[in-house]
Amino acid sequence: MNGLRSLPSLLLWNEQGLRYFEQVTYTPEYYLTNTEIELLREHSLHLARNIEPGAIILELGSGCLRKTSVLLQAIEGLGKQADYYALDLDLKELDRTLQELEPSRFTHVSCHGLLGTYDDGKVWLAQGVNGTKPKYVLSLGSTIGSFNRTEASDFLRQWADVLRRRDGGVRESPDAKIIISLDGCKDHRKVWAAYNDKGGANKRFILNVLENANAHLGYKAFDPKDWTVRGEWDVDGGRHVQYILPLRDLSFEGHHLHEGEKVLVVYSYKFDEEDKRQLWGQSRLKDIGRYMNDDESYGLHVLSL
Repeated sequence: MNGLRSLPSLLLWNEQGLRYFEQVTYTPEYYLTNTEIELLREHSLHLARNIEPGAIILELGSGCLRKTSVLLQAIEGLGKQADYYALDLDLKELDRTLQELEPSRFTHVSCHGLLGTYDDGKVWLAQGVNGTKPKYVLSLGSTIGSFNRTEASDFLRQWADVLRRRDGGVRESPDAKIIISLDGCKDHRKVWAAYNDKGGANKRFILNVLENANAHLGYKAFDPKDWTVRGEWDVDGGRHVQYILPLRDLSFEGHHLHEGEKVLVVYSYKFDEEDKRQLWGQSRLKDIGRYMNDDESYGLHVLSL
C-alpha cells in the first residue's frame, strides 16, 4: 500500500457520521451489533457480578448506547453503585444518545458524558480523583479493529498503563479491567456484505468523510457526487478495507487524482485465536474471561493487568 493516498479515519466521526453509522448497525448484513447484543443479553449478569461497587466504567467511542444499556441494566438490577462515562467526539450526539439511554430510570448507576478523544480519556481517567476507585475501560463494537495489529497492542498497553497508576505512583487500582469485543470472522463473503450493505447505509457513512473534510477546510473542496465507495477483503492482512474513488479526474490544492484512484478511509481488522494470542502478549494483558458466540468468531473479553 506504499504511496496510497488516505484521509484520516477520524473524519468519519462527526455528528452526521455517528448518525450514519448507527444506521449501518441496523442493516441486516451488519452482523457485529446483533451478535454483540445477543452476547450481552446472555452474559451481562455474569459481567455485572464481577464489577466492583463504586466503579468507574469508561466506554471508549460510545456511539449508540443500545448495547451498553444491556450491561448497565444488569448492574442496576444488582443494586450496585457505579458511574458510567460515555466518551465520544461529538457533543450533540453525546447528549442525544445519553438522553435515549434514559438515565433517570437508574437509581444506582449514574450516567455521564465525556467529550474528547481517546487521549483525552486517558488524561481524565488518570486524574487523582479517580485513583482509588475500581475502573473498567469498555470498548464495544470491535472498534479496536480500526487499528492495525501493532497499533491495537499499543492502544491496549497504553490503557493498561493508565489503569495501573494510582495517586501518581505505579500501584494498581483496587480493581481495574479492560472489557473489549473482538470480531474474528474471516469469512470474506460475510465480512464484505457487512460493510457493503445493499441499502447503501455504509456508503453514506463513508462518503460523509468528504463533507466533514469540507467543514474543516471551510469551503467545498470535495463534492460527494464525484466519488464512490469500494470495500475489499484483504486476505493476507485479515481485514476489510474501505476506499473512496473519484468518478473522474480531480485536482485539489495542487494534488491530482485520477479517475478510479483509491483513497484509503478505514480498515477493519479481524482477530482470530492466533491474532488474539499475539495481541494479549504484546499488550501485556491476560484474557481472564470470555463470552463467545456459537462458532466462536465473535467474543467479549475481560482483560486483567
